[in-house]
Amino acid sequence: MARIFAKKVRKVTRKKKPVILIIAEGKNVTESQYFKSFQNQHNGFSIQMLTPGHSTDPKGMYKKISQYWKEKELDEKQGDIAFIVLDLDCNPDKALLIKELAKKNKSMKFVISNPCFEVWFLLHFKYSTHTYASSSEVIKDLRNHISNYEKNMPVAEMIADKLEDAMTNAGKLKNYFEEIGAKWPSEACNPCTDVPIVIDVFNQFNSERNL
Repeated sequence: MARIFAKKVRKVTRKKKPVILIIAEGKNVTESQYFKSFQNQHNGFSIQMLTPGHSTDPKGMYKKISQYWKEKELDEKQGDIAFIVLDLDCNPDKALLIKELAKKNKSMKFVISNPCFEVWFLLHFKYSTHTYASSSEVIKDLRNHISNYEKNMPVAEMIADKLEDAMTNAGKLKNYFEEIGAKWPSEACNPCTDVPIVIDVFNQFNSERNL
């Protein structure tokens, strides 16, 4: 009887792209639209936006993204990284809670803006240490540069050519608050934002891919 040999199937393993996992608070999609716009520019990584649902407070968002990280078996050693994007809203209690949560898992990195995310957009147009009493004041100032600005409005392409200015201005703000003894994150650092941390990661992955 002729022997039947099973055909060997060669298993091909392909290195997956690093995952940049981002969760942002609230029902608006301002942050999601902005960060997802970078996926079209860089293909060295995969941006995944996680919807917070009812978990819109720092603790709930931290818990949700941590669970997703574990379920999907993401690994910082493989280049995966997670960002929790939050507005500080000039709230000292929120700042203390974020500091406590940030100590629990170094893979979960908080990206804070005070008073709100729109500070990052505003920094594309100017550097200022003017203190804002609320998010509404930031948006009102932003409309001096983007007259029809509203939440959920896609602005990434409109401000893309000013990205380096925003990075520089954000860095200057961090240095300014350090010089006057205000420790970040805190309500005393106003205006201020961590968004450049995410942009630096995008650029880093893109540079590594082009080596």
